[in-house]
Amino acid sequence: MIKKILLLAPLLLFKLTAQEEIVITPEQSSNLQIKTALPEDSALLPLGEYVGEVRTPPSLLHTISLPFEARVQTVHATTHQEVNSSMVLATVTGIQWIEVQQKAIADAIEFKHHQHLTQRKNMLCKEDIIPKKECVSANAELKIDKIKVMASKAMLKSYGADDTMIATLFETFTLFPAMEIKSTVSGSITQSQAMPGKSISGSEALFVIQKKGSLWLETSIEAHRSQNLKVGQKVQIQFGKLSIDTSILDIASVINPQNQTRSMRFLLPNTDAIASGLRSTVKISLIQTSLKVTKESVTKEDGKTIVFIQTKNGFRSVVVEILAEDESSYYLKPSPEIYFPIAITSVASLKNVLGGKDE
Repeated sequence: MIKKILLLAPLLLFKLTAQEEIVITPEQSSNLQIKTALPEDSALLPLGEYVGEVRTPPSLLHTISLPFEARVQTVHATTHQEVNSSMVLATVTGIQWIEVQQKAIADAIEFKHHQHLTQRKNMLCKEDIIPKKECVSANAELKIDKIKVMASKAMLKSYGADDTMIATLFETFTLFPAMEIKSTVSGSITQSQAMPGKSISGSEALFVIQKKGSLWLETSIEAHRSQNLKVGQKVQIQFGKLSIDTSILDIASVINPQNQTRSMRFLLPNTDAIASGLRSTVKISLIQTSLKVTKESVTKEDGKTIVFIQTKNGFRSVVVEILAEDESSYYLKPSPEIYFPIAITSVASLKNVLGGKDE
C-alpha cells in the first residue's frame, strides 16, 4: 500500500513503498537540499585519546651490585651515560674482597702441595714401595682439594673477578687490592650509587643499566570500550606526529571500581624518539577495516540506528552497526548494503517521511 505524507510545503508529496523506500523526485531532492556522499573506507578504528606513560620492562633493567661491603675508589661512568659491555664503570675495594682472595690462595697452595705429593706416592705405589691404600687416600684428599679450588674460583667469580684475574691469582698467588667493576651489558645508566669514597653495602645497587629494546606504553581505558579488545590485537598509537603500529601486550583482568577503567599495556618498538618516563596524551586506534560516515548522516528509528542510501527512485533506510566514533564521524561495520551514496543532509526530513503515516 502506498502511503503519503505532506512535508515542508503544501504541494510537496512523497511516496513510501512497502519496502520502506522513499520515492522522491530529483526536484523534490533539490528543494530539500539533500546531499549525498559515499562512505569512506577506513583502515583504523578510533579507540580514543588517553594519557599514557612510557615504562621500561623489568627485563631491560640490568643491576650491578656487589655481594660484599665495598668502598668506591674511582668512578668512570655516571647516570645517563651510554656504556658498552666490558666497559669499566668503577674501581672498588673491601675487606671481604681481600679475605676471599686469601682463602683462594690458601686453597691453591694446598692443592698444589697435595698434587705433587700424590704424584710421588702414585709412582711409589706402581713400584710397590708403599702400600696402595696410601695412594688411594692421597688421591681422595687431592680430589677434595680440587673441589675446594673450584669453589674458591666460583666465589671469586661471584665477587666480580674475571677469568684473567682468577687465573693470575692462582698462578702467581698475588692479591688484587682493588677490583674493576665492569658492565656486562650495553645500554644507558639510569641509576648510580657510585661516588669516590662512598661505602656500598651488599644490598645496594651500584649501577642500574637500561638495555636497548622495546618499551611499554601503559594507560587506562574505559571498561565499556575494552570489552571486545584482546591481547595481540593490532593497534596504531599516535604520539603527536609520530604514528606507531604495534599490538596490545596485556589487559588487566580487573576493572578499577573508582573510575570504571581497565589498565592496558602496549608494546613500543625501540626508538630514540620515545624515552622511558614520557607521559603524554596519545591517540589509540584499532587496525580494523570500517566505513567512515559523518555523524549527520546517522539517525535512529524505532530503536535502530539507520542511514538512508540513495536508490534509483529515491532513498531507502538501512540498519547499520556503529563500531566507534570521533568528534565528527561514525565508523560503521562494513556491509554490502551501504556501499552506496548516503544522505548526509536533510536526514531529519527523510526520517519524518519514513515515520509518517497517511492512509
